[in-house]
Amino acid sequence: MAVVSRLILLCIFNQATTAAVSPYVQIILRNKGYSHSIVGLILAFGQIATVIIPMLIGLLSDRTRKTKPIIIVLAMLSCVAFMPAALSGSLVLTFITFFLASGIFWSTHPIVDGYETRLLKGDASKYGLIRSMGTMGYIVFLIIFGITGFPDQTDNTSICTSIAIVCAALVVVSFFIPNDIPAEKKELRTRFSLSVFSRKFYLMMLLVGLSRISQAVIEKLLSSYMMEVMGMGGNFVLYVAWGAFCEFLMILFGGKLLQKGTVSAYSMILLSFIGLAVRLLIYCLFPSVVGFVFGQTLHALTFGALHIGVTKFIAQNVEPAHYSLGQSFYWAIATNLPEMLGALAGGFIIDWFGYRNLFAVYSVFPAVAAILCIAFRKTLASVEKTGEV
Repeated sequence: MAVVSRLILLCIFNQATTAAVSPYVQIILRNKGYSHSIVGLILAFGQIATVIIPMLIGLLSDRTRKTKPIIIVLAMLSCVAFMPAALSGSLVLTFITFFLASGIFWSTHPIVDGYETRLLKGDASKYGLIRSMGTMGYIVFLIIFGITGFPDQTDNTSICTSIAIVCAALVVVSFFIPNDIPAEKKELRTRFSLSVFSRKFYLMMLLVGLSRISQAVIEKLLSSYMMEVMGMGGNFVLYVAWGAFCEFLMILFGGKLLQKGTVSAYSMILLSFIGLAVRLLIYCLFPSVVGFVFGQTLHALTFGALHIGVTKFIAQNVEPAHYSLGQSFYWAIATNLPEMLGALAGGFIIDWFGYRNLFAVYSVFPAVAAILCIAFRKTLASVEKTGEV
């Protein structure tokens, strides 16, 4: 089987695990009777693990290039990782086990991204095709969940069963992926230091991180809004699927435009900042199903454009030897850490002021990120061609 075909299968089932976990995490905790404030605290605590553990595993992957067995082990552990957090009656045990489960589960994505970027030699068109197929897997599984009513969103045992089944499928698929490109001797001797990344890289990650504070609303706090405020019930995953379909189109066609040079990585990232601010304002000003669907459509920009833009940015500004670490930095420091802060404050804002005020306040961060991105355009839009071929 061709390398690209095997990577497509890997991405499909990796994103399928996201469909089984991401929309249900907040619901799992709400099913246990916790307030939005407590849920926000637990989610934020779990996000700390997604900052620390993926960075360590990304460094391990770059140095050893044992990426295939690393992915298999992570997928195996993910099969059971969320069960104690979902089924335990102890608040303390929920905090601890959710921390471990989050760190394990969310380590897979940056490892897969860095591994695929290295095998594809930074080809944004091929990466866009593979990643878009992964998004389609995410969409298909969401639709299956919505139509079949499995898992039952009110039953944590049912949700855990679904997670275990999909993660087990990822384990099987991972046995058939190619081995990573071996590290050269000089790469094996290289130790991590802050100097492996340029100042431009850190500046861009700072702006991405600023916008991702608000992305916590989308990724961590929107499921309960759909069920409890919008009254969507178990069909809420179909609205998530619509947003993911829009993401699919952006990643598929945006990746081709990036590879051709029609659109720059800088432009994609800037567009995502603007899109996120507009999306949150739509939720705030038009609290209807029609407004919500339009807001979901902007997922094409708020995640799709950002992800392929940052992946291309890393390919252009990071040495191939550090692709996994660069992706882990993006996920851990520029995504998961800001989302931890966003989830931590967001739960209290919901309890005290409601969702509409949450949307209004959080629209400020991506707007500021967009303004700063424009202000530093000369630096951020330049292309160093460090790692890209």
